[in-house]
Amino acid sequence: MDAMTASASLADQLAARGLSVRNQDDGTVRVTNPLHPLVTEIVTVQGGRYLTAYGYEIGEHGDERGTVERLAFLLGLPRATTTPRQRGAAA
Repeated sequence: MDAMTASASLADQLAARGLSVRNQDDGTVRVTNPLHPLVTEIVTVQGGRYLTAYGYEIGEHGDERGTVERLAFLLGLPRATTTPRQRGAAA
């Protein structure tokens, strides 16, 4: 997967998670907390890894879901909710 395709794939998943996303012409993705527009992160793709603007590795290709959750955490979004189990349901 090339950097442009990886960025587009990550951007789609970030938007589905509820973050505001803007793809830049250089292949970077600008991610913003929609409730706090000043809380922003820029993500680049280098060598199969997703990096923040500060150079921190936030994830890798193939783990976009984990990358999205880490970015959401960094930007202050609450964790994705899951459907609670019903009482007495088998685990």
